[in-house]
Amino acid sequence: MTIPAFPVPSRWWSLAGLVSLALPAPLVPQEAETAAVPGPRTLQEMVDSITVEEIEELVGFFAAPEQAGRGTRSPGFDRAAEYLEKELERLGLEPAGDDGTWRLSFPLESVVPDACSFAVSTGPVEGQAWVAGRDFVPLIGSTEAALSGEPVFAGFAIDEKKERWQDLPPKKIRGKVVFAFTREPFADNAKTKRFEGAEATAHSMISSKAKAVAAAGGVALVIVPDPGDYPIASEPMTSVVPVPLGRGMNLELLRRRPMAEIPVMSVSREVADQVFGADVAAYWAGLEKKKRPSLLEPVDEALQVQVSVEWAAKEIPYYNLAARLRGSDQDGEVVVLGAHLDHVGSNFFAETYGGGTVATHPGADDNASGSAALLEVAEALAGSQPKEDILFLWFTGEELGLLGSQAYCEKPLYPHDRTIVMLNMDQIGRTDPKEFNLGGVWDRPEWEKLVKKAHKGIKSRLKMDAKSGRDMYARSDQYSFHQKDVPALFFFEGNINDNEVYHKPGDVPATMAGDKTCSIAQLFLAVCHAVAYEGERP
Repeated sequence: MTIPAFPVPSRWWSLAGLVSLALPAPLVPQEAETAAVPGPRTLQEMVDSITVEEIEELVGFFAAPEQAGRGTRSPGFDRAAEYLEKELERLGLEPAGDDGTWRLSFPLESVVPDACSFAVSTGPVEGQAWVAGRDFVPLIGSTEAALSGEPVFAGFAIDEKKERWQDLPPKKIRGKVVFAFTREPFADNAKTKRFEGAEATAHSMISSKAKAVAAAGGVALVIVPDPGDYPIASEPMTSVVPVPLGRGMNLELLRRRPMAEIPVMSVSREVADQVFGADVAAYWAGLEKKKRPSLLEPVDEALQVQVSVEWAAKEIPYYNLAARLRGSDQDGEVVVLGAHLDHVGSNFFAETYGGGTVATHPGADDNASGSAALLEVAEALAGSQPKEDILFLWFTGEELGLLGSQAYCEKPLYPHDRTIVMLNMDQIGRTDPKEFNLGGVWDRPEWEKLVKKAHKGIKSRLKMDAKSGRDMYARSDQYSFHQKDVPALFFFEGNINDNEVYHKPGDVPATMAGDKTCSIAQLFLAVCHAVAYEGERP
């Protein structure tokens, strides 16, 4: 679910266009390879086919560390999308995207890196063709500049006397390009009292590191994802560029408000290994084990690092995923089912604008839960034929301000006056395990009555609250449809104030209520079935 402030963007950007990456094999739910596509079934059989075990397995995949928080246009988002595409193909659904694909693209004017580079001038990796977006990426808030200097790896780029931690002795830092890990010492140690243990302090903020490096005389900051938070060594920080314009972001603002008066970028651990001629993951492990700072110098003492950062505003493509189940009536009407696939990635932009610290935010509840549930609903319906068309949509850019659903609603596949209802699931795995919130029926009591009938029909044990939740309704994708006067129902977990890990790194699969998620998905299916299969209307 989106937050009412400038949030988090994302995705690799290549100066030559979109980067096609050879991605490591993802951790894929096992049943994907073998499960048969079901044939026609009764409603109860469909409902029963949605299980807690499958929901939890899918959430575990979508919110795995390898997905790095699924920031919009990030490699982790793409990995999740590619898995969904394979599943939709296996289920025999019809692609509803561009040119027979599952991807429904739309353009957005965005801030992107332009003419950026990262290279070394001497040594065994001289002339190495490191690619913007794949091997390195500039960070929003970086000063535009081109410079070179000797590299030094300065731990976490933190100086804090109270913690007895000094990564940045000026005599060792002045005039150098400073490499530093994300987060801070002991970031995964809940037992230590140093740096507040597992609770991130301001020292973990990239902006704090940049200011500290500049104050110590460093000429640039190069952030390296730490192994405790980023398992994929070939990727720099993700979910950092591009940034859609609007909602407080524009090119001139970016240029006027740098984090510090130095360039700031990120490289992968593999690139850092090559620069320093050392295993930087082992260097990180040594800092954690010895509990004291130390500097890492390159093996080649003559090596110089060259960096350049420049920004531009360009129109680039984003995409939702779309699949269809054709109805028998062929009357042009549709039931739209949705969930957003994206989350906030590393939370970089919330940090930049004062809303948190950088670390992977897995987004198990928000919204791996809804994405997994929607795939389970698609699997339950596959092989059957409804009366009305059913359109499944997994949105991108929800966390950036409902961008994916707004784009769809501006160019819908079906006219809005032929869209019977839009049903959306977002955050359906936390708060009170015995209750959920149904939004969007305050002025549509006839729809509340229909949902209650479906609720009773499948003997759901969840208590339904259809009165509260007005404050949350505008913060998820059904609202884009509501603005087009389409009946739009919001299936949501309940009081957000009871969710202690909302938009935090602690939103992990292990602490989610799979049974609640499963029950909401089953009711969601039953409501869809009433409208699209049984022809019920309020």
